[in-house]
Amino acid sequence: MSIQIGDIATWVASIGTIGALGAALWQIGNERRRRIAQEVQDRSERHQSQARLVAAWIGEIEYATEDSSYDDGRTAIELLNGSAEPIYSLVTGLVYIHGAAPESMEAWFELKKRSEPDTQISPPILLLSILPPGRWRIWLPASAWGVLGGRIGAEVAFTDRAGAQWVRRGTGKLEELPTSPFEHFEAHGMYGPPYDYRIPVPVD
Repeated sequence: MSIQIGDIATWVASIGTIGALGAALWQIGNERRRRIAQEVQDRSERHQSQARLVAAWIGEIEYATEDSSYDDGRTAIELLNGSAEPIYSLVTGLVYIHGAAPESMEAWFELKKRSEPDTQISPPILLLSILPPGRWRIWLPASAWGVLGGRIGAEVAFTDRAGAQWVRRGTGKLEELPTSPFEHFEAHGMYGPPYDYRIPVPVD
């Protein structure tokens, strides 16, 4: 059986067509994967868009003096809502970035649960119902938090405009919470309603 030159040319052309088709399918698949990855990233960016503009840090510390109205001084937590809309159901407090003291607000409530009734601690944590856009300040009682050792920082947990729940850790890390801030911290030992809401002061 002889093979004609025309048949060889047909085979070569067929192989070339199959190769080109395979390359085209690979490119289409690659572009599709890239597009899906970009869509996932865009959704994540939109999901976090307001939460990324919220932060908390330790501000001024006022020590007690003879003329002070605060017997043990007080410590400021600075709150920033850099978005154009309010955030809701805030839990904010002092934490320790380093050291043996509680490094999260959850750890403060867990410590309170384990403490004896006659030595029960009061976690340096406050609740706010709403925080409008802008920079705000809220005061914690006492000024001697640094004596426990370690560097102090602040955390803030909140609900954004879309109903998603977040916590900005003292290290700056943003984490999404599975439930509302109040429910989340109640599970760790925070008191339930009625809540004692504090009113922040605007900072120019």
